[in-house]
Amino acid sequence: MNRLSFVVNKVIQEAIIIFVNAIAFVESSLGLAQALRLKTPGHASFAMTGSFANPGPYGGLIAILLVILGAYVIQNRYAQKWYDKAIVVLSSISCALCIIVLPASMSRAAWFAIGVAALVFGFKELDLAYWIRKHNTVAAIASVIVIIVMIGVFFLKKDSAIGRLHIWHMELRAIAEAPLSGHGKGTVLGVYGDTQAEYFAEKERPKIITKVAGCPEYAFNEYLKIGVEYGIPAMIGVIVVMIALITLLLKYRSPFAYGLIAFSVFAFFSYPLEAVNIKSEAEKEWESIRYLASMELYEDAVEELAPLYGDLKDNYRYIYDYGYALHKCNRYQESNEILKEGAKISSDPMFYNIIGKNQEAMGLYEEAEKAYLHAHHMVPYRLYPLTLLMKMKIRLQDTDQALIYARKIVAMPVNERHLTMVRLQNDAKECVDSLSNIISD
Repeated sequence: MNRLSFVVNKVIQEAIIIFVNAIAFVESSLGLAQALRLKTPGHASFAMTGSFANPGPYGGLIAILLVILGAYVIQNRYAQKWYDKAIVVLSSISCALCIIVLPASMSRAAWFAIGVAALVFGFKELDLAYWIRKHNTVAAIASVIVIIVMIGVFFLKKDSAIGRLHIWHMELRAIAEAPLSGHGKGTVLGVYGDTQAEYFAEKERPKIITKVAGCPEYAFNEYLKIGVEYGIPAMIGVIVVMIALITLLLKYRSPFAYGLIAFSVFAFFSYPLEAVNIKSEAEKEWESIRYLASMELYEDAVEELAPLYGDLKDNYRYIYDYGYALHKCNRYQESNEILKEGAKISSDPMFYNIIGKNQEAMGLYEEAEKAYLHAHHMVPYRLYPLTLLMKMKIRLQDTDQALIYARKIVAMPVNERHLTMVRLQNDAKECVDSLSNIISD
């Protein structure tokens, strides 16, 4: 019976390994084709994304596939039977393809995930502890080199790394607000935006933090995402299950144990569970009618967008399009109701900008100011919320406050290549001059 069980398990494992090889071959080939401009990547800003819309998750998938297949090759390097040898050769080829495309992903999380998985594999399968004892000097030098490389990788994309740390900081603050129950399914980005707004509204923060603060589209840490949405008990439960699965797979020397280790490490830095998004029919229909807004046919846009709300109410981009179309049709109260739903699932301050415009149009100036200030604190380096505030104060003939906001805009750093920001700042400079003359007169 044990012999039969062994054979069955071996057949299942080899079948899965062949499937993993197929994924590795398809994704690596697609990445190479994109790099050679034979295929279009999933995002215009990147040369290689595989079947994803971003090179980060693509790099994570390649890393996981590489770890699984690499572990299988090393474990079965002395295979005797021809079909076992054939799978080892196939896996070696797939590993080579993965190694070729992995650097183009520029994913530090992917490289780190491979490193951790390789380290565990070395101690578990290759008696790395014994080798270290026998080669203390070499091991020490290697450790120093690894540390230097990690520091170099950090400074390779320093702002991005600091930004990631800031995101985790905000998520931890959000978890602290509802540690047991969480904030609810799908709320991580909306809660993140509100938490960041509160953080920057409290007091002046260091410029290095203000500079990297943005409105992320993902949580960039699957564990903290679970903590924000479902609370600390759920987050700990997921971690315990992952550790138990890894321990069980390691006990049976499964190559998938190391793939799961790589996945677990990568999930700490990125968003593998949100990387693949299969579009529904409703999303396809929404994409097909977005041109109406670009042609300023907002009445038609509202008519086409309204029936899709039931299917797309969890898609904040759709929610924004719908809410904005209602705003342009002067249906301000309805627009706010829709936009407030979007603000619950997105960290983008544009929701509050349009909410503020709606409040202003309805004569609710205090509420409009609150909305504009909230949008400003969500992403402090954006000029648009303060511009809206400045213009509202000018219309209300509150010259002193308008001048304060205009000077804030002028003092803010602007990317010269961002023409819209340059234009907004130039407008503010003109307002400073004109408002100063009014006050002096």
